[in-house]
Amino acid sequence: MSELINLINIDLDLSRSEVIYDFKEFDPADWTITRNPPEWVVTKDAVTGGGPDEPYHGQIFYKTPVMGDVVLEFDAELIAPSYHDLIWWWNTRLDKEPWGDGYLGCLGGWFANLAGIEKSPTFQPSAIAPSCEIFPGKTYHIISGSCQGVHFIVVDGKMVTYLTDPTPPDPATPGYFGFGVYQSHAAYRNLKVLRPFGIPHTNKYTPATQL
Repeated sequence: MSELINLINIDLDLSRSEVIYDFKEFDPADWTITRNPPEWVVTKDAVTGGGPDEPYHGQIFYKTPVMGDVVLEFDAELIAPSYHDLIWWWNTRLDKEPWGDGYLGCLGGWFANLAGIEKSPTFQPSAIAPSCEIFPGKTYHIISGSCQGVHFIVVDGKMVTYLTDPTPPDPATPGYFGFGVYQSHAAYRNLKVLRPFGIPHTNKYTPATQL
């Protein structure tokens, strides 16, 4: 896919975005923050959680938070016979109860084969948009996160939803990133965590040519 993603009045340039973390550099032992069942299995190649009969909403987070905007780029797969959601988190404050501001991205699940973004701690859908139906065994390449006030989901090179938030999290506050499952079994691979490089641009109208 193109390394330039248009976000309303910003062009996100992936090629110029700093890589904060790369999956091949992760220590599996550093995925130490888990909430609720299921048991998670973390290797050098994947973060896998849940099972076909998993009744819980489980989360796993990397132990070291980051401050400011982040973008997650990763591959995600539902493992048969699961057909529910793929979930990921960024800029999430989970070091207090209730959770502080942060974002959850999702394909499927409650969104019934739609793409959605929720904001914690209320977890009310903030943006929902049509998306392709998700199938077990298919790998989806996802780029999602925040850049200069725009929060978005790109799946397999296609922008599926984005939103602007009038009350975003404090950029000086550390936020955690991670993955989730809800009544599903999923694997997440090839994660990169990027510090986004955004280039502001101005949209212009082109006058119609008179006939």
